[in-house]
Amino acid sequence: MLMLHLAWGVAAAGLAFPLLKTAQRDRFIMAWARRLLRVLGVRAQLAPAPRLPSGALLVCNHVSWLDIYLIYAAQRVHFVSKAEVRNWPVAGWLAKKTGTLFIERGRRADTARINTEMRDLMQDGAWVAVFPEGTTSDGRALRRFMPSLLQPAVQLNCPVVPAALRYRTLDGNHTAASAYIDEISMWQSLKNIVSEPGLIAELQFGEPILPNGHRRELAAQAEAATARLLGFRISDATAADTAPRTPADPPG
Repeated sequence: MLMLHLAWGVAAAGLAFPLLKTAQRDRFIMAWARRLLRVLGVRAQLAPAPRLPSGALLVCNHVSWLDIYLIYAAQRVHFVSKAEVRNWPVAGWLAKKTGTLFIERGRRADTARINTEMRDLMQDGAWVAVFPEGTTSDGRALRRFMPSLLQPAVQLNCPVVPAALRYRTLDGNHTAASAYIDEISMWQSLKNIVSEPGLIAELQFGEPILPNGHRRELAAQAEAATARLLGFRISDATAADTAPRTPADPPG
């Protein structure tokens, strides 16, 4: 079933995409992502994305490669991804065909190039998505949001949409089954996902944030908004604290 779905995606991206209008490609990408989640046995609980009249920058916590398809299922975006993904079998090729922007993280100068490409897309009304933590986690904490890729939103005065992803079991407990961490292989990650019965994936969106100052301030605002969506503790010393955000104590 999964191989057939991947083959369908590859065929469509290679043969049909050049013939489709942008809106048609966008609808196909979102429908394909929703179908992929069903094939993997993932129960997606997707909040509606905010309706905006123009482009936006989506920022979200990062747990797994699965995050990409959950976001696609709710909102058509152009992801910014590390350049290594481009060389992944099948997935890297599909990422390129769906408009992913690839950044060489080891080259500081490459950030300027990516920022220009992001700005062009958002000026044309598209959404761009970044994972400002810069790496994945097991979903139990939130790392510091790095501000470099938020510069295009500052320059354009473009809204930043905070989002939050979490993965749960059927009984509502946190699960790390989808976490793509600790040098785990894609194959092992896939096995972990399909082996978790009734894996629930939740995606929430916060209120759009309009830039009003430096990108560091914007990153701190976006991080705080994502932390609130996740129910994580935020202190007044957030700007100086480098420790990951963790779940707040339960009330009572």
